[in-house]
Amino acid sequence: MITSNNAAASERFLYIDFLRGLAAMLVIYQHTIEVAAKVPPELILNLAESAIANFFTKQIGIGEIGVCIFLMVSGFVVPFSLSTYHVAPVKTFVIHRFFRLYPAYWLSAILGLVFVYWRFGVSQGGKELDWTVFAINLTMFQAFFDVENIIGSYWTLSLELFFYLSCIYLFSFSKLNSLKSILLIMLLVMLLPRLVHRMADVSAYTANVLAYLRYTGYMFFGLLYREWLLDKNSTKAAKALLVLLLTYFQFVEREILTLDAIYLKTPVTQLIAIVIFVLMTSVLRVNVKLGNFLGKISYSMYLFHPVIFYPLYTYFWLILSPEWQAHPHLFFVLASLLTIPFSYCSYRWLEQPSIAFGKKFTLRRQQTRMPPTTNMKAQT
Repeated sequence: MITSNNAAASERFLYIDFLRGLAAMLVIYQHTIEVAAKVPPELILNLAESAIANFFTKQIGIGEIGVCIFLMVSGFVVPFSLSTYHVAPVKTFVIHRFFRLYPAYWLSAILGLVFVYWRFGVSQGGKELDWTVFAINLTMFQAFFDVENIIGSYWTLSLELFFYLSCIYLFSFSKLNSLKSILLIMLLVMLLPRLVHRMADVSAYTANVLAYLRYTGYMFFGLLYREWLLDKNSTKAAKALLVLLLTYFQFVEREILTLDAIYLKTPVTQLIAIVIFVLMTSVLRVNVKLGNFLGKISYSMYLFHPVIFYPLYTYFWLILSPEWQAHPHLFFVLASLLTIPFSYCSYRWLEQPSIAFGKKFTLRRQQTRMPPTTNMKAQT
């Protein structure tokens, strides 16, 4: 069931925008604090800030909270566009997703090659330029070809693509909200690492990619959870809860059974993400202008924040006096203040025009495929 009430739809996506913006800021916090905390042994970090940074990045893993929220939001939003396309829905979906994701991603890959992967040479902590790695990264499928990411945070994009392909497959057979079909995909994801390991020796990188596919369960939870949220149907609630529990258990099985404090970060981290997502899509729907703004530019924030903070750290932060470097949260603030306007420019001048072009392109295709009478009515 998809409501036709425009006001309600607008309100829904405003609080979803807030969640996206929040998730992006959590990821940026994790990455910038980790970098800023890498200080020379002789430099002592501010004790209070060091304790806060250690708690949120190492004890809690705030970046993973952001990632899990991102994935649940994707499941909540993206698959339902398939049912809104009346002509060639799969092709339209693919075209829209392509123009939504790839133009900004390509710019990020180009800048990432220079400022993250290479970093102006090995002496600056980078690697030798590898044009094969760069070319394969442009496909966004590099994780499935055993090719490293130019920017480490690209690993979630492979999950997005896998989820989109799964949704297209399910939609093609009218199974998009079929619990049985979703569970079969989750079972395949769970067994795939074991099957691959038995068939061939795989690199540690490939093993990680296969393990990361488990996160798609949170996307399927988002899909089924939205069905329940709109319909308030107890059967749909049970479906969403079952997928959520199975996904959660895949990650926390060892930790919960052993009760080893070293491994308890993941259960707590993912539980926090689940609670935030559920509360902020049900009883605490936040709608503030800053949050909505950050949500709109969140994809660019995710893509470009390493492009900002790596050169900022190398060519600015490291030359500051120890009194400044002792405050890692200052580095987070500086990186955020630079990332946000850069991301807005990317959103305004790259993302929006690309999305508009994709919509115009598919609209043209749809109009040419409509019967003449329908086409004339559409034009009037």
